[in-house]
Amino acid sequence: MKSIIIKYSKYILTLLAVAAMAVGLLMPAQIKAADSYNKDKKGSITINLDDVKQGDSITNKANVSISIYQVASISHDGVNISFDIVSSLKSTGVDVNDITTSDKNLNSAKKLTTVIDNSGISSVTKKTDSNGKVSFTDLAQGMYLVEEKDSASYGMFSPFLVAIPYMEDGQNWIYDVETYTKGVSNQQGSLEVTKALVYMDPETGKIYNLQAPKSYEENGETVPGARYYVGLFCDAEGTIPYGKNYLKTIDFNGSHSETIKYDNLPDGIYYLFETDENGVPYAMGETHTEKDRTYKCVVGDGSGDSADNKVQLQGRPQGKMNISNVFTTLPDDFMVVAELTIEKKVLDQNGQQTTTNDTFYASVYKQTGSDDNVENELIQTVQLQQNGKVTVPVRVEKDGSTTKVYIEETDADGNTIDPDNFAYKVSGEGNVELSMEQQTGTITLTNREKGDEEEETTSSEEETTSTEKEKTPPNNNKKKKSKSGKTGDTTPILTWIIIGVAAAVVIIFLVVRRRKSE
Repeated sequence: MKSIIIKYSKYILTLLAVAAMAVGLLMPAQIKAADSYNKDKKGSITINLDDVKQGDSITNKANVSISIYQVASISHDGVNISFDIVSSLKSTGVDVNDITTSDKNLNSAKKLTTVIDNSGISSVTKKTDSNGKVSFTDLAQGMYLVEEKDSASYGMFSPFLVAIPYMEDGQNWIYDVETYTKGVSNQQGSLEVTKALVYMDPETGKIYNLQAPKSYEENGETVPGARYYVGLFCDAEGTIPYGKNYLKTIDFNGSHSETIKYDNLPDGIYYLFETDENGVPYAMGETHTEKDRTYKCVVGDGSGDSADNKVQLQGRPQGKMNISNVFTTLPDDFMVVAELTIEKKVLDQNGQQTTTNDTFYASVYKQTGSDDNVENELIQTVQLQQNGKVTVPVRVEKDGSTTKVYIEETDADGNTIDPDNFAYKVSGEGNVELSMEQQTGTITLTNREKGDEEEETTSSEEETTSTEKEKTPPNNNKKKKSKSGKTGDTTPILTWIIIGVAAAVVIIFLVVRRRKSE
């Protein structure tokens, strides 16, 4: 049987490297049935894998699992034939009678793969032989979706559609179809997507970071504080999903940003969209409402209206894209967050920067109460980076009032450091004020290695501080009193009172004795 390899589309070349199929698989809407047509004749599909290079070697074409699904049946009225798509696939909008180009074949197959597993259509799966060849025989007439299920060590090719029968020369029907694929290595690139939540003041255009509420339990299930969806597509219109796993869920649990990742992406061009829960894309940069929250999704940090959602991968790169949900009305259950940066410096005994094998931590507290009765509410205990910086999100009030935070060095459990038993002298602990207008703050904690004399001798000031810290250790689950120094004279007053009374008794005795002698 004569078979012809068609030219592959731009998607095949730049993105998916899909199978190159026989010209006869591309059928017009209706084809006049020649006298040779046999409605009862069975057919077959034979797939031949091509060689895929990985480095300097050729991958193994054996034992590659390939599945076929019958996605449409065939109809004929004695003059014309046409295809009827399975009812469970009609929602995809695929017109199986309009597969007239390789682009349409590719696009239709990609759409069908996103729903085929839940369509109720059974598949037939076989593995290739040592030459990368596999045949499916005794097939009823209709349209078939061919899909790679397990690449083994071979690589990957994209799904495609095959018609049984097809007409190659306008005269003769072909019932036994042979195809030749164009595969690529499955060692591909990836795309990391980070979504952030921000508020833009409609009057000033100023951007504020938002924090979603925490998840909660409802009817025995965990409900996220906020849930959004993104989808990866092969076209700028968002009509061709990339594979079955094109749709990703992003859950926020008391956080400002979250990250998801697409792996094993062949070189090519992709388009990222925010979507609804069914994977239907929203136009980037256009406003829409979900659960009484109105926002628009843009590319970047939210300071602009960029809708450039195009991603080009080349040479197995690790691509990244930042997108933001921009709210112009503050959601009631969202919080505004500022960023506290804690810089950690580690010095040797001579004051020179150094690194050690120790791990350092700091606790951040929100201060409330009056000046003479300050309480510190633990926000977070964070591991510090030696001679580096870490950022801690801090909730601030929506009314613009100031939030005062206190930062001190602690252990991993949030317990205050005992200076007598710590190998470093700590400095820099203190307060930082944050608000909607003051969205960033920085504090530097410095640890200097103690010398031998410093470790053996503790100053009275350090003893006093250590005593006070022991009285009010931090607690991760409770509020604690603020540290405060001792005030007033600490001289033993009782001793002086006794001495005074004794002196008074002696004086009275002497006065009485003198009067008696007179």
